[in-house]
Amino acid sequence: EMEFPDGEPPSTEIINQWLDLVEATFKDNAKQNAGNNTHDKTIAVHCVAGLGRAPVLVAIALIENGLDVINAVEHIRQSRRGAINLRQLKYLEKYQPIRKDKGKCTIM
Repeated sequence: EMEFPDGEPPSTEIINQWLDLVEATFKDNAKQNAGNNTHDKTIAVHCVAGLGRAPVLVAIALIENGLDVINAVEHIRQSRRGAINLRQLKYLEKYQPIRKDKGKCTIM
């Protein structure tokens, strides 16, 4: 579990745990797809209401993979209206990727 207070941004430790999980899952999927295995692994992330903590972690993963903050938040809000409160949005606007060697993410 990656617990942090509701309405707050995650700690650096939580972010690193989250990004390790995301990276490991995508690497496993890449290996499976190279062998033509079409059963990708997925990550389920949720908090009590599904509007704050979980969407912030998803936004961080998108930002780490090259998506800008506005597009990341808009993408999340298409599925979860009301996701990410003002304090969390301000945090995301200041967030700087900590794993800068990643590729770019485009949502079409």
